[in-house]
Amino acid sequence: MARILFVEDEEEVLKTVQIYFKRQGFDVYGARSGRDALDLAQRFPPDVAVLDVMLQEGPEGIDGMDGFEICRRLRDERKFRGPVIFLTARTSEQDKLLGFELGADDYVTKPFSLRELEARVTAALRRAGGARSVYRFGTVEVDLDNYVIRHPGSEERLSNREQELLRFLIEHRGQVLPRELLLTSIWQYNPNVTTRTVDTHILNVRKKLGDDAQNPRFIETMHGVGYRFVADEG
Repeated sequence: MARILFVEDEEEVLKTVQIYFKRQGFDVYGARSGRDALDLAQRFPPDVAVLDVMLQEGPEGIDGMDGFEICRRLRDERKFRGPVIFLTARTSEQDKLLGFELGADDYVTKPFSLRELEARVTAALRRAGGARSVYRFGTVEVDLDNYVIRHPGSEERLSNREQELLRFLIEHRGQVLPRELLLTSIWQYNPNVTTRTVDTHILNVRKKLGDDAQNPRFIETMHGVGYRFVADEG
């Protein structure tokens, strides 16, 4: 169970995020100030930190730390080496460059959806080495590290995007994933990519899995919304 440290000064936002991620199976700690964040990181070392950039004055008074400063202190004082994701309403290139220089792994712009934030957290943890790579569904083996789907007596190679898409679907199995979320998570809102591209890649992955869109064993189409991975391991 991955542990997340959330730093967000808006109480209702922090409460909502904590409830959502606990329901998704994460161990969650929340702070509204830099001082509290550093204390929690010392007592409960997180696997990933999600930091609001612009922290306002809280009930205990401002402590002079914004998200950038908390990130710096986590890296320098707490020797935190896990992923850092910034939550921010700022979109300037200068702010983002500063964040990346301090050791950020990703940015999520406010307002954000909880599903998008979960996708970014999951991706960050995967890049940090905490994700599985081999799954077995009946006679089908999915080996994501080697970009291959194995069937009895044959195998299918996956492209980079197909591998990323299939990994995301498997890691969120049972959940309905809107096409827009898949665009955000896999293609990072590339202006040259549309939901049509998502559909094409889903079709290719289905073929390589040996799936039937009319009677799906792996990927179910949720008409007008997106897709859901429905296969169970075993």
